[in-house]
Amino acid sequence: MKSSNWSSPDADEHGFVSFDLIRGKAAQLTRDQFAEEFPVAALMVMFGGAGSAQGGDPLDVRDSGIQLLTVSIKSTAILRYLGKLAFIAKRPGNPFAHLISVGRSASNDITIAVDSVSKVHGYFVLDGGGWCFTDHGSTNGTTLNGDELSTGEKYRLFDGSMLQLGVEATVEYLSPDALYDRALSE
Repeated sequence: MKSSNWSSPDADEHGFVSFDLIRGKAAQLTRDQFAEEFPVAALMVMFGGAGSAQGGDPLDVRDSGIQLLTVSIKSTAILRYLGKLAFIAKRPGNPFAHLISVGRSASNDITIAVDSVSKVHGYFVLDGGGWCFTDHGSTNGTTLNGDELSTGEKYRLFDGSMLQLGVEATVEYLSPDALYDRALSE
């Protein structure tokens, strides 16, 4: 697994890339070529949480459509991230080289500007060849596959792990191989 000193040339100012773009590239590349072009794990943004239209199950725009989602959430801010993913990578200039921060503030490596996400919600660290997540004392908490996380504890992530940051932001962890498989299957 490659370190976090990589960035996608296709990322927007918040570090997100369209899943449609990734899908198009996967269709043109072999697994090895894809892993070379996208060598770090990614977070696919979903909609989920208490009050979601399907009782807390993560939703994707393709599952239910925008109209259902806009009725079932407190804020429409999460909608700008649906259908996108962020790579777990450092943004230039951010401190703490070994941590990849995620939160509402623009100073994070991954910014999810949604009210229920804390300014610095948590961070990712590469530990023993795999990624771990730590909640940084977020106001609205974090769950991993539905289990509440304790502040300051490291939790190992595996393909398909679902992190819920606050009330409305759910991200699915995908290694480069899992991202390639997902891109080809949808």
